[in-house]
Amino acid sequence: MEIVRLPVGKQASVDADCIRVEELPGSTFKLTASALCVESDDGDSVSIVDGPDFETIEQAEAVGIAWATDVGVERLFISTGTLDKPLEVIEIDKPL
Repeated sequence: MEIVRLPVGKQASVDADCIRVEELPGSTFKLTASALCVESDDGDSVSIVDGPDFETIEQAEAVGIAWATDVGVERLFISTGTLDKPLEVIEIDKPL
């Protein structure tokens, strides 16, 4: 799998397979992820929405990379956000 690490605070595009690791108050980290299964017959996507908190960015990334491997991602973008440099808000993050 090819891994592309984006600059801190930058998001992958909405049509990219990605994991997002965000720093939370209290020095823990939250992992969310999404993968578009474009080669599947039904075009479904899979995601991690409300996973556990992690003590380090590295722990969250390791779990996210393992998940991406399991679901067959070929090119994974990794976005990280810190309290000082949070992840950009993109269209998919906005309320309906």
